[in-house]
Amino acid sequence: MGTSSWRSPLRWAVGALFAAALTTVATTAPGTDPAGSGVSAPAESPVSTEAPSPPASVVEQGEALEFPTPETAGLPEGWTPKETHTGDLFIREAGTVVSDLRITDGVIYVEADNVTLRRVQALGSRVVNDATPGVCGSGMVVEQSEFLRSSVQTRDTDQPIIGNGGFTVRDVVIDELPEGIRVGAKECGDVVVEDTYVKIVPPDVCEDWHGDGIQGYGGGSVTVRNVRIIMQEAPDCYGTAPFFYPSGQGNTSLTVDGLLVEGGGYAFRAGTPGSVRNLQIVQDAWGYGPVDVLCGALTEWQANTVTVGSSGTRPGDPIECAGSGN
Repeated sequence: MGTSSWRSPLRWAVGALFAAALTTVATTAPGTDPAGSGVSAPAESPVSTEAPSPPASVVEQGEALEFPTPETAGLPEGWTPKETHTGDLFIREAGTVVSDLRITDGVIYVEADNVTLRRVQALGSRVVNDATPGVCGSGMVVEQSEFLRSSVQTRDTDQPIIGNGGFTVRDVVIDELPEGIRVGAKECGDVVVEDTYVKIVPPDVCEDWHGDGIQGYGGGSVTVRNVRIIMQEAPDCYGTAPFFYPSGQGNTSLTVDGLLVEGGGYAFRAGTPGSVRNLQIVQDAWGYGPVDVLCGALTEWQANTVTVGSSGTRPGDPIECAGSGN
């Protein structure tokens, strides 16, 4: 989301204060955003030293994990397309398997159940399975595929790359785009994202950006396993969060087991019932704080700061659950 230039030094100052607090005493989050605003707000009062109410089960110990990269996920090495297509593509037959396709500057409209998109290279293109009112392409699977920009200018009005309900994303790369995965349309079914790499960057034209890696808006249950999300921002062009599954937007529940996030005002924001394990947040890679979470809604919480190297992550300090999850 576009913001004025004062946000950059403010983010640095608040982030430094939060990082210092993590090494001494559990604290509540230094600030939360207004409900539904989509952007974290700076703290308006001193950081509280009162520990937040923990979820039912708190697991403290982190572990080193390996997460997907653009080299290990997505299309197989040496892949070439068997078919190319420019513009929109409609899939209306249940059980269709689309494989080894390169599509450029179009939308793949999935209007039938149990469609599989396998080994697809989408350039300036996206997938949606609920575009027609009353029609769900439930049971959709997108796997071993990559989504990249084309020569077309990106804008802050660009739509999510994959959405909206009743689908599985597996072994996929979404790279250098201003939007990631949208979890919505709960009437279409639940969503699973696994073994996937997502990198979100500011759009070429940025006036009011609300970018996310994974966002829920009216979403059903979402399960995230072995996923890495990076959010890059620029002066006067800030996104929302790498992972954003808030309360107050009709989301149902979440299960996280293996998620590496980096960037954003808060790197991980969640306000629904569920459980969180193996949440890893790159040390100091946030604007205001690592998390903004409705802790009382969770049955389990385990998160650590990490550093990332060529051989995987190295866990640092545990991250206390804190915030309101808006």
